[in-house]
Amino acid sequence: MKWLGRARLYATLRGVRPTLESSPALRLMTLCAMYLAQGMPFGFVAGTLAAYLATQGYGLADVARVTFMAQLPWTFKFIWGPIIDRYDFSEFGLGRRRPWILLAQSMMVTTLMMILFLPDLSQAMTTLVWIIAIHNVFASLQDVSVDALAVDLLTEKERGKANGFMRAASYLGSIIGGSVMGIITARHGLQLAIALQVAIMLLVMCAPLFLRERAGERLFPWQPKGAAPKPPSSARKSTESFSSIRQSLNKAFSLKSTRLAALLAIVVLAGTTLLSAVSKILILDKLGWSLEAYSKWITGFGYFFALGGALLGGVLADLFTARRVAGVATVVLGAVWVGFSLLEPQWANRSVIIGYIFAEQFCIGIMTVSLYAIFMGVSWPAIAATQFTAYMALLNLSLTGGTWLAGMMGNEPDFRLIYLAAGAVQIVFLFLIRWIDVSETRRILGEEAADASALSPAAK
Repeated sequence: MKWLGRARLYATLRGVRPTLESSPALRLMTLCAMYLAQGMPFGFVAGTLAAYLATQGYGLADVARVTFMAQLPWTFKFIWGPIIDRYDFSEFGLGRRRPWILLAQSMMVTTLMMILFLPDLSQAMTTLVWIIAIHNVFASLQDVSVDALAVDLLTEKERGKANGFMRAASYLGSIIGGSVMGIITARHGLQLAIALQVAIMLLVMCAPLFLRERAGERLFPWQPKGAAPKPPSSARKSTESFSSIRQSLNKAFSLKSTRLAALLAIVVLAGTTLLSAVSKILILDKLGWSLEAYSKWITGFGYFFALGGALLGGVLADLFTARRVAGVATVVLGAVWVGFSLLEPQWANRSVIIGYIFAEQFCIGIMTVSLYAIFMGVSWPAIAATQFTAYMALLNLSLTGGTWLAGMMGNEPDFRLIYLAAGAVQIVFLFLIRWIDVSETRRILGEEAADASALSPAAK
């Protein structure tokens, strides 16, 4: 009888417990927590670890190689989109995206813990690089799963604000990984910084572990299975096989604006990672900044400006359209880089460096969020998770390409010329943005998945 009473109490509590679908605040907080978990390890690798290696005597090529291996798995994350759409585990009553998120998050924790067992990171460079690459394989899986969850659950009115808050959370994670962990590394060593990240990641994992996506789902496989809702019919039709996903994706990318958006994604962020790698050598090696000062001002307060830009970008994109905001932001960012190159005689002045970093990161925050809104807008709702993931993968190809270019600059680069060229090219991207019609996809293809005949080559 006691067991029956507990079961009834559990059933009652389960019936009133909010879900991600029913609570806008809960889903926004959960999505932000997941983005923080993505941003923190990347901020650690690109900020703290890269700066640590620079202080240990490694050159631009070595620092760029570590960052490159962290970014490379993200370039291929488009592979995850069709897999996650095709195998959504909805029949098990555990949520469509939640099992993938939990798998990815647990493996991210595991790979971070593996770094703790390396006796000397500076002497185990090859092993470290491969652990970082494997970690980012699962980080990219988590990212795609979370994006799919966002596409599933966010309403049209939430997307602008949600993109801003999610990107801001990612920047906050980068601040923790790149600044807080950098200061801890400078004062107490790298091992403590990694251990603290593991603890934070475990805490974040509690969100997907103890929250349901929709009513009727269960948290764990051994619990009674409720009457979990089935995916929408449009989602089932367009993802019932890999062939149908491919056909839908081909139809979506048959439009001019979706192809232009893909081209924009490939090139638009290359300058940011090129100059990120270059700036570490410039500031830490050539200008003689300490690791603690770099972590405080560049990956600390600098990322706070990026966070503010992300929040503002989400609001502005809703007010003035994402395309206009992205166009202005990319031009201003290019002008900042050109202006910094012209101030070369003043680079020894720390105020100039700090002011430049604040302006750069603020513009990057606004531009990135507005770009996300553009890519979400041109994605066909029938296969939004897969198509949006394809755009994100192309963005990461852009990031990786910038890092690859940094590795080609040599150990004695012409810093002024690099900033000048990157700024000029960035301004040219305005023309790509202006030619994109964000509403074209929904206007021509509609909101729902096409039927089989419409997707066939004959019907085209």
